[in-house]
Amino acid sequence: MSHRIQNVKMMDSMNIQAVFLTGEIIQYNLQNLFQSFPQFQKLLSDPVLSSKLKVDQGGYGISWSDDLDLDAETIWEDGTLIRIESVNPAKALAGSLARAREYAAMTQKQLSQKTGIYQSDISKIESGNANPSLSTLQRLAEGMNMNLEITFIPK
Repeated sequence: MSHRIQNVKMMDSMNIQAVFLTGEIIQYNLQNLFQSFPQFQKLLSDPVLSSKLKVDQGGYGISWSDDLDLDAETIWEDGTLIRIESVNPAKALAGSLARAREYAAMTQKQLSQKTGIYQSDISKIESGNANPSLSTLQRLAEGMNMNLEITFIPK
């Protein structure tokens, strides 16, 4: 299962904070990497490099440069949960669909072929930029051989 990052920022020269699509805010201490990956020590001496931190396309990792990056799973597994924020339903749906599709071991193209839903529309849903109908969600669930569950949670 892959977790996707929505936003990331440097807290100081040693820590980053990542906001995941599902609302978890996780802090990660970069010092964990210094021994195994000495290139990360550049962050201590180069404030310009630290300011270049960004989320990679798709949210599967973060990077400072072409040579310096970190995957979302490492942050998720080895970081410290700070809090969970309520998330925009479209962003929650985006993360849920992407994880379900990956669990089903399908690409967006394969899911498109199986459901008749354009791959570009699946991509828009997974990026949180679409408002799919209930029937579209049901077709996607059926295409992945899954059940669709929608819940209401008290505020």
